Amino acid sequence: MSNIRDVAKEAGVSTATVSRTFTSPQHGHTQTQKKVLEAARRLGYRPRQDQRSRRSGQDDLPANVSFSRPGLRDIIGFQFLAAGPNDSISSNAFYGPILLGAEKEASALGLHMLVNTTDRHAFALEVPSMVKEQMINGMLLVGSAESDDFSTIARHVPNLVLVDNPDETHRYEAIISDGFSGAYEATQYLLDLGHGDNTVFLTAQRKSKTFQERLRGYICALFENGITADSGKVVRVPPGRDDQSEQKAAITAMLQSPNRPTAIICANDYLALKVMQTCWSLGVRIPDDLSVIGFDDVEFSRQAWPPLTTVRVDKELMGRLAVRRLYARLQQGSSPANWQPVGPHIVPVSLVIRDSCAPFVKG
Repeated sequence: MSNIRDVAKEAGVSTATVSRTFTSPQHGHTQTQKKVLEAARRLGYRPRQDQRSRRSGQDDLPANVSFSRPGLRDIIGFQFLAAGPNDSISSNAFYGPILLGAEKEASALGLHMLVNTTDRHAFALEVPSMVKEQMINGMLLVGSAESDDFSTIARHVPNLVLVDNPDETHRYEAIISDGFSGAYEATQYLLDLGHGDNTVFLTAQRKSKTFQERLRGYICALFENGITADSGKVVRVPPGRDDQSEQKAAITAMLQSPNRPTAIICANDYLALKVMQTCWSLGVRIPDDLSVIGFDDVEFSRQAWPPLTTVRVDKELMGRLAVRRLYARLQQGSSPANWQPVGPHIVPVSLVIRDSCAPFVKG
C-alpha cells in the first residue's frame, strides 16, 4: 500500500505539499496540485480520513483516487477566464474575492478545488488540462464566456456552474449580481441630484452580458423619467487592459466635448477610476464639475480620492453560492440531460454613497 512519502517521491515534492493538497487544496498551486493528484492516481494512494470523514464514515476521495469514474465528487475546478494575458485571479479586484468565497465554502464542504486561469480569447481553442484529463467532476466557470464555451466544457464536465455570466439557454446554474437593479438605482440617484439628460453611461467595447444588464438598468431609469437614451448617452471605450492609451484618449474626448456630461455611471469601478484619473489630469473637479458612480465596490473604490460612490456587489457571497450550487449538483448525481431548466441565482446589490457625486449646478 502506497503512503504519503511514496506520493511525494513520485511527484517530486515534499510530504508537506502532498498533505496540503489533500487537506487544504486552496493554499496550493494548480500545477503542483495536479502533479500530486496524478502521482496519487498512479500509485493507487488513498489519503487518510480526516475528522470529518471519520464522523460521516466517508473518505475525502474514493478508493484508488480514480479520476475518471463518475463517483468522484470531492474535486472541483475553478476556471477563471481572464481579460488578457496579464490578468491573474490573485490580483483581480473583482474575481479575487469570488475565489476567496469559493475557497472558504469548498473547505467547509470538504471539497478540493483546483484553480486554473485561461485567457478568455484562447479558451475556445484549448480545453483546460484539468478538464481533458478528467481530474474534476464539477467546475465553476468564472468570467465572461460564450454559450459555445459552455457546451464545450459540459461535454467533458457534466456538472457546471457559471459565475458572473448569465446562461440564456437556462441549461446551467448561474450565479450573477443584480446589475439591472444596481444601475437603475444609481441612475435614479443622479437624476434626483438634478443631472437629467446630462447623465451618460460609460462602458467597454467588448461583449459582456454583465455590462449589458447594467446598461439596461440605466436605459430603463432614463425612460421612466421621460429621457430618451440616444446614442450619445452611451459612451464605449476600448478595454483598458488591451490598450490603456486608446481608452484614455476616448475618455479625454468625452470630457473635452462641448456637451460634456455632468454625471457618469461607469460599468465597473475600473472604468470609474480611469475617469477620475483623466479628470485630475484635465483639471476637471469631482464632484464639483462631474459626478461619477462606479459599479462593484472593489477595494480601490474606497481608497480613491474622492472616495467613489458605487454599487456594491457581494463578490465573496457569489463564490460561496456557486460552490453550494455545484455541491448540490454533485450530490444529486444527475447529468445535464436530466436537469430541469433553471434560472440564474441573482445576488442583490446596494448603492454605496460616498463623495464622488454632487447636485447639478447650472453653469
